[in-house]
Amino acid sequence: MPAVEELAARGEIGGKTVQIVSAGAVECARYKPGPLADGWVRVRTVRSAISPGTEMTFYGKDASNVYLHKRWNEELRLFEAGQPSMEYPITFGYRAAGVVIESRSPQVAVGTRVYGNWRHTELTSMPAERALAQVLPDELSWDDGVDVGQMGPICVNAVAFGEGEHGGGPAVVFGAGPVGLIVAQIAAAEGAKVHVVDRVPARLAIARDLGLETVEAAEGVDVAATLKRRFGSEGIAVVWECTGSTFALHEAIRVVRRQGLVVGVGFYQGEGRGLLLGHEFHHNGIRVVCGQIGNVHRSLSWPALRDRTIELAGTGQIRLGALPRLTLPVERAAEAFDALTRPAEVLQTALRYDEAP
Repeated sequence: MPAVEELAARGEIGGKTVQIVSAGAVECARYKPGPLADGWVRVRTVRSAISPGTEMTFYGKDASNVYLHKRWNEELRLFEAGQPSMEYPITFGYRAAGVVIESRSPQVAVGTRVYGNWRHTELTSMPAERALAQVLPDELSWDDGVDVGQMGPICVNAVAFGEGEHGGGPAVVFGAGPVGLIVAQIAAAEGAKVHVVDRVPARLAIARDLGLETVEAAEGVDVAATLKRRFGSEGIAVVWECTGSTFALHEAIRVVRRQGLVVGVGFYQGEGRGLLLGHEFHHNGIRVVCGQIGNVHRSLSWPALRDRTIELAGTGQIRLGALPRLTLPVERAAEAFDALTRPAEVLQTALRYDEAP
């Protein structure tokens, strides 16, 4: 990953910029952006949102992201021991929306609203072609916009890995975080009767407000037995596991029918604790596939993922920006990251920059 100074020189970051430093703490620094090249535009961020999954694996003294501990060998597509691929300070982020404030292209006017997957930074630049491809529709808010570039596509992609087997029947989503709630809405829009599983009552209340059925994974509750008694052992064809917990992944395997499909969407950290592959996985012949966005479904492309997100949000079939979020000024980014360590209180956090004119 390029050093922050190189990112600033390339115009990818500028002005107030969030970074995670060596102790795992968060600070808001300032960088002077590089000059704007011909055919490029400069964007001032209006909103960015923190990923409660991937970004939090870089945060804190016990940061677990594999890129901090091993080197990714792109040729072999393997992680290997040695100098880590990433080092602090780290600038991260992939959920943002903003307005063009400077243009070196006659095709893009100043004032154009765009979405994208740039870092938590006040100023960023991009080629004019990218800006034109990522214009934020008028009917979508800034808070919607932060989820069009990456978060929505993550979820559309995950649902595609259900291969349509969920349509018309019951399906289950583990995790009522932002990813799980959007995945559940998309699956429901495709005809599934979706049940959302979570430990946090406040998050399940959000799911119910979206018209979804819920199951609380409370102490002493056998979630798989509860659902299979309701729908029968062969009733549930697809489960999406969106928590990143290997304990939940094991429970998802228990929930799905014989030779059913479990789509792993969460970012699993460390060893597979609680994952007992000699149990239902073995006896019921369960298929487990990775639905992560790093591998786009063969039937889709990045433009298609974004177009589908805009379609679903624009027609009201899913809520994006209307999902609860704590929004703070970018200068208070450290508080925003800390808030995400309290999932019973906070679903997600967003950062506010200077408002667009």
